[in-house]
Amino acid sequence: MSGSVNVSKRTHALSYKSFLVSHLTRAALLLPGLTGVAPHLGAAPPPAQDFQALRTQAVAWLEGEVARTFPGVQARARIGPVDDRLRLPACPQPQFFLPAGARLWDKGSLGARCAGETNWSLYLSFENRLRGPALVATQPLPARHAPTAAEVESRIIDYAQAPGLHPRTLPPGTRLSRPVAAGQAILIDMLLLPNVIQAGRKVRVEAGGAGFSVSQEGTALNNAAAGESVKVRMPTGRIVQGIATLEGTVAVAP
Repeated sequence: MSGSVNVSKRTHALSYKSFLVSHLTRAALLLPGLTGVAPHLGAAPPPAQDFQALRTQAVAWLEGEVARTFPGVQARARIGPVDDRLRLPACPQPQFFLPAGARLWDKGSLGARCAGETNWSLYLSFENRLRGPALVATQPLPARHAPTAAEVESRIIDYAQAPGLHPRTLPPGTRLSRPVAAGQAILIDMLLLPNVIQAGRKVRVEAGGAGFSVSQEGTALNNAAAGESVKVRMPTGRIVQGIATLEGTVAVAP
């Protein structure tokens, strides 16, 4: 009998102790002033990135880059959907970029990254349609013909090629390298342009990039029409290679 009583007392003591620990634990969780008991309990997760807002910002970036790169050209960009299963922390100032060799027009991928306390990057599919001025034939024109002012006119078209391939004026003496149909836009590669740079003559060499531009005079080493390659010897003796422009300068990649 005495053994049974002792076991009962020990069981009662253990039950009371368990009850007391459980009660104190629940009380601690309910008291706002007791910190450190459950440090992560009730912590709100960081806000998630709003992908619709990101897509809107991407459209604005693409259209702004077109306006900066091709003055007078309008852009209509569309950004593809983002996978609904993707979860990223919200980024206050996402940065956009084009992969190397990518174009601002037609279809492609646009990079978006977040730097700082939150770091992530992803690619967004896009389609960017460009619209702007181009010279269009008003009537059928044969090859080797020198178009007159009455035979071409400036119209607003949807570009199927790079905007820079559509000349807005024709230098005197320009002839067509192939027949052009009425209503067809004229491209630079359809033209037999007169030389704008002559070998042995002084020429202005220009280079530029994001936020800078430099210009220096050199001596042309070959004749070149607009759009053709030309080599220039600089005052230091260095030889650089660039592309002749309609204005008679040489554009060199930085």
